[in-house]
Amino acid sequence: MAIAVTNRQALTRAVREMAAEQVPVGSAVFISHFRSGDNPETVAAETTLQSTFGRGRWRSGAEIEALFGALTLTAPGVVPAARWRPHAEDADRDLSVWEELIVAALAEKR
Repeated sequence: MAIAVTNRQALTRAVREMAAEQVPVGSAVFISHFRSGDNPETVAAETTLQSTFGRGRWRSGAEIEALFGALTLTAPGVVPAARWRPHAEDADRDLSVWEELIVAALAEKR
């Protein structure tokens, strides 16, 4: 199930309700999202992407984690997608500015 909502509260509510009402116990929910940068390079990249796309929303790591509500995050939590269970040879490489902006996480409903 894909959810596309740009309003901050509406998205958080929609994801939490979906997890509570429609996802069976034992299921997993995966979210990938643009995360706001915390350095000048990622802020500049975010601005460029936003002007190119013309829509969308970047969220902080805490806001993205809140989307999971009562679900239990699995390791490594909300991290850059390139760091989410990387191949051993990629685990320690520096991420590009663009890779730092896209995060991913998996959570389970217990």
